[in-house]
Formats: sequence, structure tokens, C-alpha cells
Amino acid sequence: MNRLTRAGLALLWIIVPLVVIAWHVTTTPLNASIGSAWEGLGESAWLTLLVTVLTSVVVLFAALAGSRGRHLNATWASFIAVPHVAFAIGLLWLVSPSGWLVRLVDALLPAWQGPVQSSWLSAKSTLTLLVVLILKELPFLLLMAQANIRQMPIARWQQQALALGYSQRRFWWLIVVPALLKPLRLPLYIIAIYTVSVVDIPLLVGPNAPALLAHQVFELNWQFSAGDNDWVAWGALLLVLLAFISLLLLRGLEWLLQRALGRCAITGRRSQSGGTGGNASSKPWFWTLLALAVLTSLILQSGQQGWFYPALWPQGWQWERWLSEWPYIAPLLYNTWTLAVFSATLAWLSAVILLELQAQRQQSKLNAAWLIMLIIPQLVLVLGWQRQVGPDNSFVWLLWSHTVFCFPYAYLTLHGAYLAYPRRWLWQARSLGYGPWAAWFRVLAPMLKRPLALAWAMAFSISVAQYLPTQWLAPVTHPTLTTEAVSIASGGDWRLASVYALMQWVSVWIIFMVALGVTRARN
Repeated sequence: MNRLTRAGLALLWIIVPLVVIAWHVTTTPLNASIGSAWEGLGESAWLTLLVTVLTSVVVLFAALAGSRGRHLNATWASFIAVPHVAFAIGLLWLVSPSGWLVRLVDALLPAWQGPVQSSWLSAKSTLTLLVVLILKELPFLLLMAQANIRQMPIARWQQQALALGYSQRRFWWLIVVPALLKPLRLPLYIIAIYTVSVVDIPLLVGPNAPALLAHQVFELNWQFSAGDNDWVAWGALLLVLLAFISLLLLRGLEWLLQRALGRCAITGRRSQSGGTGGNASSKPWFWTLLALAVLTSLILQSGQQGWFYPALWPQGWQWERWLSEWPYIAPLLYNTWTLAVFSATLAWLSAVILLELQAQRQQSKLNAAWLIMLIIPQLVLVLGWQRQVGPDNSFVWLLWSHTVFCFPYAYLTLHGAYLAYPRRWLWQARSLGYGPWAAWFRVLAPMLKRPLALAWAMAFSISVAQYLPTQWLAPVTHPTLTTEAVSIASGGDWRLASVYALMQWVSVWIIFMVALGVTRARN
């Protein structure tokens, strides 16, 4: 029975998605030559590889430098769940050449000559894209780092290192970091694959000439000429190749870092001056301030009527925009919540069943095979599904596509706490006469209520943030807040886009606050 259950879960969320892709790849003719495809897509491919490697490397070193001594709380969980689109729309108003930060500097420094006439942080540029991706992905890797640090004997290692004369900094980098690199390999790969195939963020803040490869393939897919369709097929293959090259480069970086730290460890040098604090960008107060600043930016943008430089506050307000947009927002909100609730529940149930089967077989290690859908570029997956299933086919296919991407995150979020649960409590409940279901619901579930609730909330937030599956599988019949926010922001109406981004953010924030509130520990 256990094998049949595992086979059923694998069939739904791994085998069928991959079989559809394999069928699409083997039945798609490639009429254009690789030379002509590279001539048109090569520049975008190089830019994509550069952005992917830079984002992954910066996030890795920032997480390694800042994860020591930090305790995660609700702030981290709620910030990680902020949809990328809402975060990007709010952040743009902070860092743009005439944005809020520039206005604040102008108000504090009378000699400042603003607004900035030439800035790399323009509305759409490679640097802006890097900033958004780094700031949004760093909390996820910090969360993964902290989860693995809690399983290491850090206190015992630290006592031995201090007794041998190592400073706090050298102890961290020469002893803890080498042991931490391997557990962080898979989360770092997930970040890299996401960066390779992300579409909505480059549409909002990425450069247009050249565009990132996923962005360009997305645009070409809306064309109807045979040549453009051939380029779409070659672009999908290039995305897979770029993903593979990115993972190889990151694996090589890990190997070099291990060798370099190993050589430093055998030099005999033990003391080093320097503080013991982590990176400022890893501190909870940094993310709290950033989240509040982005949220405030969205609120002000959604209600402002005119906001001319160098004013710190809008000159007029137009809150009627919310009332006039509500008839359009209401059906989008219904579609978003319906999709998110059903897909999160299916993903959560699948993750709980799978982890329970692993716990019964005493398999405590993370099974990376269940996360394989996060190691394949999303654009390649959804493109194959669209070509085989067709757009606007049915709600069932859209729900299935969302669940495919929600399930790995639910499994990853719940894995550590569930498999670390002491099973002796269940054995004692069974010895007192409880059946297996009663023992699970009356003993295990109350003790793991917060991890279980956060796993469902994480799956909910992943569904809310999905852009590509909804845009390609049901753009007309089931539009969501995310697809509408990207469409409006791409048209340049940031005030109206802020309204939809706020609704997207609030949807996720409500779920997380409810999950954290109802599972608060009580005496």
C-alpha cells in the first residue's frame, strides 16, 4: 500500500509533467538551424547566464556571512512569502532615479542636485533586476541555512575552536561554512533555476535590448509565424542548457571554496581581528524595514493623484481608485483564492502523506527526487504543457499545474520539522489504545501545528505568485491578480498596478498571519 501511494504521488506531480515535456520535445520539429537561432538568441542567453551566476553567488556569500547567530521568526516567513511581482512594483518606487530614497536624500542634503539624471537603477535595467532578485531570494537561502545550522553541533564545535585559539570569524568560515555548503547546494540550485526561467520580474524591471532569454521566448510564443515558433523551440532548449551550465558553475564554485577554506584551515593561523556580527542584510530588522518601506510605497502609490519631484508625499489623493477598480478586482480575487486554496491543500496533503511514509520507514534525509520540478526551468515545463493541452482548456489542468509547483515547496518547508518529530509520542498513544489516525490527529498534529500550518501557507503563497502557468494555460478563463498586475505594470500605470499588487500581497499576508496566530504556543 505504501508503494502504491508513493507511486501515485510521483505519477501526479513528477511522472506525468515530465512525460508531457518529453512528448512535446520529441514531437516538435526544429526547422530553423542552430546557427540562426543562436544569432537571434545568443545575446539574451549570455545575459541570462550572467544574471543567474551573479545573483546566485551574491546570495550564497551573503547567506553564509549573515546566517550565524540569527534566529528566524515570523518576520522571515512572512517576507519570504511576499509575491515577487508585488515586491518588484513596490521596490521600483524606492530605488528609481526620482524615487523615494532619492527624494529623501534631496530633503536631507540641500546641496544635492536631483533627480538623478543617469542612474543604473532605472525602471528597467540589468542592475535593477539583480537588486530585486537578490533582495527577494536572500531570505530563502538564509532560512535554509538556519534550518541546517540547527542540526549541527555548533556549540561543541565552537568550544573546541575557541580552545584551540580560533577567532569567532575564522571558526565560522573555516569550520561551519565548509559543513554548510553541501546542505545549501540544493536550495542554491533552486534559486539559480528560478533565475534562469523567471518571466514576470524581467517583464517589469528587466532590460528590453537585449531581454533575458526567458523573457524573449515568452514574447516569441505569442507570435504566430513559423520562424518564431522554431525560435521558441530552440530557446527552450537553450534554457535547459543554461540551467545545466549554471549548476556546473555553482558546483565548481563550491569545490573551489571548499579547497580555499581547507587550505586556510591548515595554515596554522588562528586568531583574527574583526567583529563577530553578521551581515547587516541578514538581520531581521533590515527585512522588517524593507518590507515596511515597500508596503508603504505600494499604499501611497495606489492612492496618490499627483506626486511630483522632490515632494516626499503626494500632492493629492484619489482613494476612489479602489472603489472604481473593485468590480474588476473581485473576480480576480475569487480566481486567485480558489486556485490557491485547492492547490495548496492538494500539495500539503501530498507532502504530509509522503513525509509520513518516510517517517514510518525511518528515512530522515531529504529526498531530492521529489524536488525535481524545481530543477527544471519553469518556462520549459509550462511551454510543453501548453502545446499539448492547449490554452484555456479547463480549470482542472490549471489547478494541476499550480499544484505541481506548490508540492515541492510544501515538502521542503515541512520536511525538517516532520521527520525530526519524536515518534515515541505516537507509540505511547498507540499503547494507550489510540488507533493510528487518532494518534496522528490528537498527538502529532497538535504538536506540529505550526510547521503544518506554515507549510500550507507557503504552498498558498506559491500558488498566488504563479504567473506563467496561469498566463499560458488559462489567460482568458481564469486570470488572477498576478497576471493582471504584471499586465498593468508592463503598460506603465504604476498607480493602478500598485492596487493589484497590494491585493496580491494582502492575500498572502492574511494567510500567514492566520497560520502564525492560530498556532501560537500556549501554556
